[in-house]
Amino acid sequence: MNFFARTNKLFLYTVILPTFLSILYFGLIASPVYISESRFVVYSPSQHFSGAGLSSIIGNLSGNNSTSAAYAVHDYIGSWDAMLALDKAYDLKHLYGNHHIDVLDRFGGLIYPFSSHVDLLRYYNTKVTDSIDTTSGITNLKVKAYTADDAQRLNTFLLQKSQDIVNQMNDTARRKAVFYAQNEVAEAEKTLRTATVALAKYRNMHHVFSPPAQSALQLQMVSKLQDQLIAQKGEISALRAHAPRNPQLPVLESNVKALEMEINNQSSAVTGTDQSLASKDVEYERLLVDQTIAQKLLEVSVTSLEQARVTAQKQELYLETISRPNLPDDAQEPRRFKDIVATLLVSLIVYGILTIVIAGVREHHDR
Repeated sequence: MNFFARTNKLFLYTVILPTFLSILYFGLIASPVYISESRFVVYSPSQHFSGAGLSSIIGNLSGNNSTSAAYAVHDYIGSWDAMLALDKAYDLKHLYGNHHIDVLDRFGGLIYPFSSHVDLLRYYNTKVTDSIDTTSGITNLKVKAYTADDAQRLNTFLLQKSQDIVNQMNDTARRKAVFYAQNEVAEAEKTLRTATVALAKYRNMHHVFSPPAQSALQLQMVSKLQDQLIAQKGEISALRAHAPRNPQLPVLESNVKALEMEINNQSSAVTGTDQSLASKDVEYERLLVDQTIAQKLLEVSVTSLEQARVTAQKQELYLETISRPNLPDDAQEPRRFKDIVATLLVSLIVYGILTIVIAGVREHHDR
């Protein structure tokens, strides 16, 4: 009799009482919760799709640069900034702390006795959830509220803020692309200016314009002088053979010596000394190559800047709404019957476990 009395008390406290309280709360006290859902996807028009329509977009989203944007939007929705923006627009503390909401579930009630914005953020994240399908890239945004209108308005607001985040990412990417391209152009201009000035200083210091061109001119002159020298020597040989006493011979021989000296001077100007054009050509060519490379780099940088400006006029990321926030016509939570049945089942499991434990302890004690 004593055992049955204790068993009945145990059954009363672990099964009947919790089930009665769940019937009381879920059946009479718990406030109806409305859930507004919306779905959207973040994609880039630079992607190439083989199919047509939204399904082809959705089917090719994974593994591209729009994934990071989708997760950025996901992080924003659960962030402090999103909560503050919603609170500023709709006064979340009043909306979720209204006295018409049951005392166990409302903000500032028994289970959530909070008042600060830090506490509000924790409560907010229990009412606003978004999940990303890793296969399709679709984000499912759910907002819970205690009226259908509030749930829809909050969801619509968050959807618009998500669009703003995507637009902000586009603007930031454009500004950065143009900014870096402009910096590259400025750096290339500076490099070209430095190379041009260095080449000009070298020309002025060494009194040279273009060693290869000047060398070619002087070599042409040497060639002409050599032609004259050959002609003069041929004439001297003829006179010595036929008129060795000709008074022109000394003059011709003097001309030959002068030509040979001039040829040596002109040849030395091209090669052979530290001041020759050949010795100046190495440094000149290095400076000329530096200037040419700097000019090419500037051309590439200017092209990149133009491409960046063209790209900046295009939108790289889009947020496409698949389904707009709905206006629920019935409360989805609490699931009153299922919650009561779940309470009953859990209570029975607890009762069974405690009965076995108590019986085991009693048997051990009787020994």
